[in-house]
Amino acid sequence: MIKKRATFQSFRNLLIVSGFLFAVASCLQDHPIPNPLTLSAVQGPPFATGLKAPIGITEDPAGNIWVTEAGSGTVNNGQVTVITPAGAKYPVITGFVSAVSPENSPEGLNHLLYKDGKLYILHGTEDKLYIADVAGFVPGVTAPFAASLLTGIDIGTFVRNAHPNAPDPKDSNPYNLAFGPGGDLFITDAGGNAIVRRNQGTGALSIYAIFPDYPNPTYPSAPMGPPTIDPVPTGIVYNGTNFLVTSLGGFPFPTGISNIFQVSGTGPAPVTPTVYKTGFSSLTDIVLTPGGKPLVTEFGFSTPGRVASGDNPATSLFTPAITPVDILLSSKNPNTYYVLYYGPGIIVKLNATN
Repeated sequence: MIKKRATFQSFRNLLIVSGFLFAVASCLQDHPIPNPLTLSAVQGPPFATGLKAPIGITEDPAGNIWVTEAGSGTVNNGQVTVITPAGAKYPVITGFVSAVSPENSPEGLNHLLYKDGKLYILHGTEDKLYIADVAGFVPGVTAPFAASLLTGIDIGTFVRNAHPNAPDPKDSNPYNLAFGPGGDLFITDAGGNAIVRRNQGTGALSIYAIFPDYPNPTYPSAPMGPPTIDPVPTGIVYNGTNFLVTSLGGFPFPTGISNIFQVSGTGPAPVTPTVYKTGFSSLTDIVLTPGGKPLVTEFGFSTPGRVASGDNPATSLFTPAITPVDILLSSKNPNTYYVLYYGPGIIVKLNATN
């Protein structure tokens, strides 16, 4: 088994080389990848810099980008930041818990999602969902407000009691989220290896899908490798019929072990996922093109980080990407994608051509 601290702290440990990574990333702004869908970075500096252990991005109808920052881990400086289309950066919600992991790295906020003037924010240390009304927030005008004013919705207790990852120890790490059938919220739990459904009318929680462990292909040759590997679901997207879910694949992060799973949008729960595509390494997020084709990000444990086709693991669209953890297709700017780099704390803007 592999649980959230052993898996996700591998993200955080790469912060120690973030200065070097930023220098490398600055040289990658013109990197083109010839494919039927071509992605190339906008020339010039990154769209945003100076983010503290960022994990998630989302966009509002005005084209503002909202980002979760886990913070430093030494003080409670996790925050949600908004970045205007012009690149101006402003704090929105401050003072989220930023903890220090056993590996002495920061952890806290995970992904977020904007809908109808509200931010849906996941916290991986507290195992909670926060909902913040930001409909009236004007970047550069409205003052930031404290996270303590928000009421957290306890996801972790429900997941641990449900114990979807049995027989592994009870665990929870609400990591990413998407809206799906009935307007309900569907949350990938990287600790419970499950999808949690939150009924938007009643707030009731249920286990919608369970991702079973699979054999470790390196066992027993890898001395530290367990017999089985947790799938560790990460990114999630709904295509109107089914969910597509990326999996990180647990320690020791073998090359080619990460899958994209397909999960029926019609149930019945608990749904057993099927493999949509296999052969990836350390997948962290997924997005659909306007034509419904999946694009994914690979973090870069056993292979270089990259943006790749979700239909063909051999097809790289942008590489090397520096520890990418989120990819967003802009609804405001056609053919524009934003890729969030965890290590150097930057956002790179990509242009797409077909």
